[in-house]
Amino acid sequence: MMRKRFKSKIDRWLMLLLVVIMAFEIVVMSIAALQTPDPRAAIGLIVTALLIIALIGSLLIGTHYTVDGNVLRVASGPFHWKVPIDQIQSVEATRSPLSSPALSLDRMRIRYSKNRRIMVSPADKAGFLRAIGQEIGDGE
Repeated sequence: MMRKRFKSKIDRWLMLLLVVIMAFEIVVMSIAALQTPDPRAAIGLIVTALLIIALIGSLLIGTHYTVDGNVLRVASGPFHWKVPIDQIQSVEATRSPLSSPALSLDRMRIRYSKNRRIMVSPADKAGFLRAIGQEIGDGE
């Protein structure tokens, strides 16, 4: 089977929120770094700000879902999950705001293995469902 990659749908409000957080982080840490008399502390603040911005940026850029053979690989920045496709029990529509590797509240909850679940938000829902061989069930 061919490898198929699906990007996460991104809600505009979430994109705006994350960009505002990154800008706020730059401003606050820059002011704090300029006001500290200790150069090592200033460098520490700048490095911390850059790490936070890199994490948020990697979530925005790196959230996607790949169907690779019999495995669904879910990636969100530095975080990764593997879901065996043959262990998927159900897929339900949800708008749950709980933390998940999804950049939209237009989500699908995938139940798999023994009581495991993960929420995803592929931009191409129909193509994603075809790729994992599922139909969407009734959700919340």
